[in-house]
Amino acid sequence: MSVAAKYLNRELMGVFSVTLLTLLLVAVGGRFIGYLQEAAMGKFSGATVLTIIGLRLPEFVQLVAPFAVYVSILITLGRWYADREMVVLQSAGVGTRVLLQWVSITLGVVVAVIALLTCWITPMAQQALADFMAQERAQTEFEAVNPGKFHIYDRARRVTYSRAMSDDRKVLYDVFMSQRLEDGRRINIWAEQGTQEVDPESQEHYLVLTNGQRYELPVEGMGMRKTEFAQLRQRLELFDRSTGQSAVEALPMTELGDDPKAQAEWHWRLALPLFALIGGLLAVGISSVEPRQGRFAKVVPGLLMMLIYYLALLVNQNAIAEGQVPTILGLWPVHATFAGIAMYCLYRLGLPARTR
Repeated sequence: MSVAAKYLNRELMGVFSVTLLTLLLVAVGGRFIGYLQEAAMGKFSGATVLTIIGLRLPEFVQLVAPFAVYVSILITLGRWYADREMVVLQSAGVGTRVLLQWVSITLGVVVAVIALLTCWITPMAQQALADFMAQERAQTEFEAVNPGKFHIYDRARRVTYSRAMSDDRKVLYDVFMSQRLEDGRRINIWAEQGTQEVDPESQEHYLVLTNGQRYELPVEGMGMRKTEFAQLRQRLELFDRSTGQSAVEALPMTELGDDPKAQAEWHWRLALPLFALIGGLLAVGISSVEPRQGRFAKVVPGLLMMLIYYLALLVNQNAIAEGQVPTILGLWPVHATFAGIAMYCLYRLGLPARTR
């Protein structure tokens, strides 16, 4: 590798690192504030916020890394053009093909990391997050309970209340629970105490209530049933991880099925590395600036083009998930369109300045 290539890639990696960190702070900062608000509302304990952010970090990185490498190429090459360093290199025989070879070192590393994240690391992190949130949801009903306040769970189908809690937050006193079943029946329970119990074999969570009454209200008509109990064990219903978009995102690549949502996820995982690769080529093609324009002249219009590319991928992915676009077509038309634009810009970059 020539001295100029090492110099270029060192500058590229420096600008990429700063840009990636800045974009991550913006993306993670917004979600961090949101999670803090949810913790304050009692949806989960505040101590778990950092764990949730850590498990979601691969997802954030794979989304912002293509923009970071795109901006880093624009800024670095823009400075070279603005400071006339590129003119010196071009006079020494450095053309578009050589420049692409130099940039491909940093760009290839970033694309490989994004591919590793999208295809393996992020799905594992999503599965770990789903498992963690399942455990946290069961634990929340005890550790995040504020005595004297009503707490709503399971989309308002279950409401719990306790007058007081022990100092170790393991025992609830004067517990009231109201639950609406799927058939419309309403179950109201009052008990002197409530504790949590985990089955060692199934790992299911149970609410153990002692010394109370259970009232069952039918859907219509009279006939309320009252039952007194010394101890009542009720299984806590956790969210089903086998359904929904989050479950599809947690599946390994080899387990994604043929349904539209799974195919949309499969195409999306392949799209992000290609998004970074084509975006990098596009950045090289539009990086040329005039000496008086400055190194940042192409950043804003370049970001607008990259944003259009990203939104086109996102809209197409949603269309695939809803069955409006054939899965075999996937996101390839969007990639082909912007790859064609990138090739055209690279072709124009190789032309003499007066003919562009």
